[in-house]
Amino acid sequence: MSLAMMAIARGLSLIISEGRPIPLAEAGAAFSRFGSGFLFGIPQPVLLMFAVFIVGGIILNFTRFGRLITAIGSNEEAVRLSGIAVPRYILAVYMISGVLAAVAGIISSSRTGVGSAQVGVGAELNVIAAVVIGGASLMGGKGGVINTLLGALVMGIIANIMNLAGVPGYHQQVYMGAIIVIAMLLQYSTGSLKR
Repeated sequence: MSLAMMAIARGLSLIISEGRPIPLAEAGAAFSRFGSGFLFGIPQPVLLMFAVFIVGGIILNFTRFGRLITAIGSNEEAVRLSGIAVPRYILAVYMISGVLAAVAGIISSSRTGVGSAQVGVGAELNVIAAVVIGGASLMGGKGGVINTLLGALVMGIIANIMNLAGVPGYHQQVYMGAIIVIAMLLQYSTGSLKR
């Protein structure tokens, strides 16, 4: 369902924009300043990212909602049998994910000064790689906000090293895929993926 909705939404955005980037022009000047602005010497998007990670960490670790989400990821059937309305929580997670994706799109548009349906295409692989490198299990029930942040930082460092080393873009995708496989093999060998 996620892949189908991604294809539909991407196609609709290309139809609406006629496949062309939409410049922000003068009306979006204040909006553009957010993407390139600094607060206390730190880029504003970085501050927003840390705020999202802090709020996410608090929710995931210290609230009933967060504990239930982790439990649903670990064993959805057991949570359902204990009387929890699992579909509501899953819907809430998808809604939160959609809101955060929209925030990422807004930040991307403010940094580049254009709105484009092509921005972020293929970023799914980077997200999966960051989460897996951060130690999250793709089978569910294991992972955390701090580990995801560390995984994203490691991915950024790896991508930066490949850029500095002159590795061609297409080769970088192969290496990122290999990194995901290695991370999953390491998880499996330590028993994280075994049921």
